[in-house]
Amino acid sequence: MRIRSKIFFLIFSVVLFIMMGFYVITEFYLERFYIDSKKENLKSVAQIISNPEHSLDFEQLERENNVTIYIRQFSNDLFVSSEDLYIKGLENKGILEDVRDGKQVFQKIKIEEPVGEFMILFTPYQHNRFVEIRTPISSIQESVHVANRYYMRIIAYALAFGLIMAFIFSKKITQPILHLKEITKGISNLNFSLKFSSERKDEIGELGNSINRMGDILHETIEDLNIANLELKKDIEKEKKLESLRKEFVASVSHELKTPIALIQGYAQGLMEGIATDEDRNFYCEVIVDESRKMDELVKELLLISQIEAGYLELDIEKINLGKMIRQVMDKYYMEFEKYVIYYPEDDIWALGDWKYIKRVLENLVSNAFKYTPENGKIKVDVGEDGEKYRVKVINTCSDLTEEDLKEIWAPFYRGDKSRSSEGTGLGLAIVKGVLEKHSSNHGAYLENGKVIFWFELDKMI
Repeated sequence: MRIRSKIFFLIFSVVLFIMMGFYVITEFYLERFYIDSKKENLKSVAQIISNPEHSLDFEQLERENNVTIYIRQFSNDLFVSSEDLYIKGLENKGILEDVRDGKQVFQKIKIEEPVGEFMILFTPYQHNRFVEIRTPISSIQESVHVANRYYMRIIAYALAFGLIMAFIFSKKITQPILHLKEITKGISNLNFSLKFSSERKDEIGELGNSINRMGDILHETIEDLNIANLELKKDIEKEKKLESLRKEFVASVSHELKTPIALIQGYAQGLMEGIATDEDRNFYCEVIVDESRKMDELVKELLLISQIEAGYLELDIEKINLGKMIRQVMDKYYMEFEKYVIYYPEDDIWALGDWKYIKRVLENLVSNAFKYTPENGKIKVDVGEDGEKYRVKVINTCSDLTEEDLKEIWAPFYRGDKSRSSEGTGLGLAIVKGVLEKHSSNHGAYLENGKVIFWFELDKMI
C-alpha cells in the first residue's frame, strides 16, 4: 500500500474512532449524566431549605431550579398531606423510615397528575416534617433522544469532512515525500539535476536539504572520480607510449653506441697491430676521436635529461645578449647557408635567462631546422616583442610533420621521422621543454602554410 493511502486511512480512522466514541458516550452516558446532574441540583436545593440562615422564597427557588417543593408531616402513611402522593406512597413505606432516620432518599416515581416521571428527593425537615423536592425527568429522556439524533447528524457531517480533510492532508503530507522519492531515484541513476526546492522548516524540509547536499557532494565526487579516471587513462596511455619510446630509445642508443664502439675498437686494434700506414694512422685517429665525441655528446644528453626529469637542473639567471647568442648558433651552420634561404637578427637583444641552457635550446631547435628542412627551403630565427617579453621563433619549411606529431613531439625519445632513426636520439625537444619549463617560459609549436614554427618567450632586460 502506498504511503499516501496509509496516511489517508490513518487520518480517517482517527476521525472515525473519535466520532464513534462520541456517539457511544452520548448514547449510553448522556442520560445518566443528566440524572446525576439533577440529583446534585436537588441536593443543593435541599441544603438551601435546611439552612436556617437562608431567607426562603419557595417560588423563586422552584422557578430557578425547575423543581416543585412540598413540606409534609410524617404519619402512619407515607404521604399524609396530599392524596395523590398518599396513594402512591403505600408501596414506599421504607422511604419514610430512612427519612425519619435522617437520611436523604432519591426515588423515581411516575405520577398521574401531573402526568410524568419525576426524580424526587426526600430529606428530613424541622418538627416532625420532611421535604419532598420533585423535578421532572421525562424531558431528560426526550432531550437525550433529540441530542442523539443531532449528534448522529454531526457525526455524519464530521466523517464526510474528515474524509475530505484526510484526502487533502494525506496529499499535502505525501507530496514532498513523493518528490524526495523522485530525487533519490534520480540520484540512484546518477541524475543530479532534480532538487528539493520547498521552503519548509520541518523535518521533511531538513531531509530535503540533506538530500540536496548529498546529491551535490555525490555529483562533485563522481565528477572528480571521472576526471581522475580520465587522467588515469591518459597517464596509462602516456606511460604505454613512453614505454614504447623508451624501448625505441634503448634500441637507438644501442645502435648509436654500437657503431662508434665498433669503429673505435676496430681502428684501435688496427693501430695496435701496426697494419695502418702513416697516412692511414692519422685517419684512424680522426675516426676514433670523432666517434668518441659522438658518444660523449650522447652521454651528456642522457645526463641532462635525467637532471631535468629529476628536478635537479640549476639555473643561473642573468642578463644575456639574445641576438649575439643567435648569431653564434647560426654561425655553426655557415657552410650550410648556400643550401637554404636563411634569416636571423643582427642586432643585440638583451633578455633574462641562463646563457648555457638557453643556448642549448636554440642549438637544438636550429639543429632540427637544418636537419629536417629540404634543400632550398627557408630557415628563419625571429625575435619579436610581446609586452614585457621577447618571443623567439625558429621557423623552417617542413612537410613531414603532422598535428598528431606536434602533440607528441615534446616527449622524451620521440622521433617523428622513423626513416631517420640513425640521426639523433629523440631527446633534443624534451631537453628544450624541460629547460623552458624551468625558466617558467611559455612555449609551443604549430604548423602554418607548410612551415613548422617553434617558439618560446623570455623576459626583457629592463
